[in-house]
Amino acid sequence: MTAPVVTISDADAYFLTTPRNADWLALGPSHQVWLDEAQRYLKQICVDEKADCCGMTFAAAWVATVSEVALALSKDPTAVLGGGAASTGTQGAIKSQKLGDLQQDFYDIKDGQATTSKYGPNAPTILRKFPWIGDLFGCYMTGSYGSSRVISRCC
Repeated sequence: MTAPVVTISDADAYFLTTPRNADWLALGPSHQVWLDEAQRYLKQICVDEKADCCGMTFAAAWVATVSEVALALSKDPTAVLGGGAASTGTQGAIKSQKLGDLQQDFYDIKDGQATTSKYGPNAPTILRKFPWIGDLFGCYMTGSYGSSRVISRCC
């Protein structure tokens, strides 16, 4: 993907038209860090830059998506690359076998997560953590990121 680089002035102009402008401005000098981080993760998504998306240009959709992801990452810096505590719960069926002191637990992801998540477990983490990206940018996405557990590789 040869997506355009979103600059601070691009994001500033975008956020000026949203109610999240104050949140964006509050980030101060760290704008570029969050924009770079957002673009790094979003480049994992396969896109068709020439798709006809109801009059919205790819460049406009890219700026909006990168800007929103940058703001979201600033509020939750470990959303994509962890760093927090391990998950304490699971979704789906847990199968367990016990023989004396030996015990095995199995988690079957297809029983729960695939039906409750817009994107399957093999989709890029950025899509699973921020599924609303599809609402902003889905028209341009070409990979199979659904819960079918099939993902196409591109780029």
